[in-house]
Amino acid sequence: MAALKLVKWPKILLFGDSITQFCFSAEGCWGTLLADHFQRRADIVSRGFSGYNTRQSLALLPHLATDLKDAVGATIFLGANDASDIANTQQTVPLQEYVQNLKDIVVYFQKAGIDPILISPPALDGQSWHNSCMESGRVYLKDEKITATYARACSEAAEEIKVPCIDFHTAMINQDNWQGLLCDGLHLSRRGSELLAALLVPVLEKHLKERVPSQQLFPPWDEIDNNDPSSSFVEWCNKN
Repeated sequence: MAALKLVKWPKILLFGDSITQFCFSAEGCWGTLLADHFQRRADIVSRGFSGYNTRQSLALLPHLATDLKDAVGATIFLGANDASDIANTQQTVPLQEYVQNLKDIVVYFQKAGIDPILISPPALDGQSWHNSCMESGRVYLKDEKITATYARACSEAAEEIKVPCIDFHTAMINQDNWQGLLCDGLHLSRRGSELLAALLVPVLEKHLKERVPSQQLFPPWDEIDNNDPSSSFVEWCNKN
């Protein structure tokens, strides 16, 4: 009996901090929206790590070898934690190191055969995040101007190394009532998630058009021989 031809299911890896970690939540649902768009064409795999900066994320990558297998594309969404006041010694990363870390993360993915896309840190609503910190007993260690500087540096780094980039910071502040794109001044609301997904989908489609099938994998239900479905799947696999 001839061996069955197996279909390789591509993966798109979402790599980042808490905004990625909660990308399947009710508010931060941009990962869910991507998964819906790419259903039966690619798996969306979220690997978000709350509180991580680029220094920590770069050191983490070798431990994610299994996640990188069969991944064809990746989003890199880091910088909101790097862009902290220097008093936040656990998270802040100097601007030049942040840029170099982004470049090194991109190279790491590329060497693994993965096409990456950068996403700049989102805009920060300092007053709302300050209020949130007060309510939770945390110290406010963010700054809107620092965040804007890191976002701009992310876009410039992407241009320099010639990888696609979503300038999410600029896209946000160009929206009416952009503060409503955030649920607490730092993390995305549902509206913010919808904006990010809308920006990402066309970029991912273009960037990965040779690596993600344009049609859903496996035949539509009404093209399957209900009396002999196994033969229908074998025939489809041999054609694709």
